[in-house]
Amino acid sequence: MNATIDELILLAGGTFLIVWGIGKINERRKLLKSGLKVDGVVFKLEERLSSGTDRMLLYYPVIRYVTLDKNWITEEYAVGSNPSAYKEGDVVKIIYDPADYKHFIIDNFLSKVLGWVLALIGVVILAGVLITIY
Repeated sequence: MNATIDELILLAGGTFLIVWGIGKINERRKLLKSGLKVDGVVFKLEERLSSGTDRMLLYYPVIRYVTLDKNWITEEYAVGSNPSAYKEGDVVKIIYDPADYKHFIIDNFLSKVLGWVLALIGVVILAGVLITIY
């Protein structure tokens, strides 16, 4: 076994994706178990360039919602997309952490599959590299 730098980078990247995916899966499970569900509104869309060499414009929804104890929260969602998955004024289902009102997920298809997709991509990358090395 003699791994090249490229293979080592791919191994690290695949491992990172697996760990990130598992983190997203656990975050969703925790919020489903102990979080509170409310409706939110897409208050505005923030535009930012992605990091990396292929910088593309991503749209991050800023969500406004009222907690069950009547606190208004306005917070940018951590997941951006292009094209935007939302437009201003859209109503979205969110699940927030009652211990940290600003920690929330939008309860949609993407939040259900994101962790699994990241982990699966990581496994495929790792498998491909390991097959190549051995």
